[in-house]
Amino acid sequence: MERPKDPPQLPEDGPTELAEGRDGELVERLSAGTATLLLAWLMGIGAASALLATWVFAAVFLGQRLGLDDLFSGVGFYVALFGAAGPTLLWLTGRAQGHSLPWFGWTAAKIGFVMIGGTIGIAALGVLMLGGQLGGGALPGALALIGLTLLLSILWALAVWSADRYIARARVET
Repeated sequence: MERPKDPPQLPEDGPTELAEGRDGELVERLSAGTATLLLAWLMGIGAASALLATWVFAAVFLGQRLGLDDLFSGVGFYVALFGAAGPTLLWLTGRAQGHSLPWFGWTAAKIGFVMIGGTIGIAALGVLMLGGQLGGGALPGALALIGLTLLLSILWALAVWSADRYIARARVET
């Protein structure tokens, strides 16, 4: 009868830890501290970038300057929450698989386009359902939102790729 091999030893303060999976096998996962820091980083980048994009869009396209009370209102909260989802989804899509920066960029753009496409579609449907009409500024406005989303997706890709590379390096060094 063969003796089972001893599990590999990981440092106590490393970015990952060994945990027992549902099937009883040991699996490596992010430590609680690393996971918390990563989530705060990704959500912070996403929320801040979405609020910045909202401010830029309102200032450039709508000719309105939004104040802190606008950005941190109920609507601003949902904009920030929606923006925080982008980098978090990107991390869940490509984590710990050794993807390149272009892969993260392309995947971030696809996630961003789905998110902004849904937003534009719901807004247009809401206007039409309430008996309104889409004016001449609807198409340029939609294109501006798509352009801002593409810029945000580049930022998201850089943030997620850098976090992924940091964790990969930390695993090798410990």
